Amino acid sequence: MTIEKVLREAQRYEVSIRELYAEAARRAGEEAARKFYQVLGADEQSHVDYLAYKLEEWKTKGLISFEGLASALPEAGRVEEAARRAAAGLVDSRKALQDLGGWVEALSRVLKSEEETTAYYRSQVGLLEGDATLMFSRFIEIEEGHTRIVRAEFDLASRTGHWFDFREFDLED
Repeated sequence: MTIEKVLREAQRYEVSIRELYAEAARRAGEEAARKFYQVLGADEQSHVDYLAYKLEEWKTKGLISFEGLASALPEAGRVEEAARRAAAGLVDSRKALQDLGGWVEALSRVLKSEEETTAYYRSQVGLLEGDATLMFSRFIEIEEGHTRIVRAEFDLASRTGHWFDFREFDLED
C-alpha cells in the first residue's frame, strides 16, 4: 500500500470515529457524558486535520516529515495514576448508578472503533519507513490512550467491576 493510500485510510478511520463521538455527544442525556464525547471528538478532529496536512505534504513534496502530534488527553501514565488514586471511591458511587441506557451502547461502539483504529495503525507501522513510522507510532500511543479512557468509562457504566483494568469489586463483595 502506498503512503497516500495509508494516509487516506487513516483519515477514513479518524473521520469515522469522530462522527461516532459527535453522534454520541448529540444523544447524551447527561452533560458529563456530552463533554466526555466532545473532548474525544475534538481530539479525533485534530487527527483528521493532521492527516490532511500530511497528505498535502506528501502530494506537494513527495515526503512525510514527522512533527509533534499532540493530544488533548493526558499521557497514559498520568491517566493510570489518576485511576489508582480515584479507584477506592468508585465502589460506593457505582452502587448508586442508575440505568444508563444509550451511554453503555455508545461507549461500546466507540470502544470498538478505537480498537480497530489502533489495530490499523499497528498493522501499518511495520510496513512504513522513516518519519511515517514515527508518525503512526505516535498515533498508536494516542489511540491506545483513547481506548484506555473509553474502556474505563465503559467498565464503570456497564458495572463490570473493573475501572482502568483494575478489579474494583465482584458479585461476592
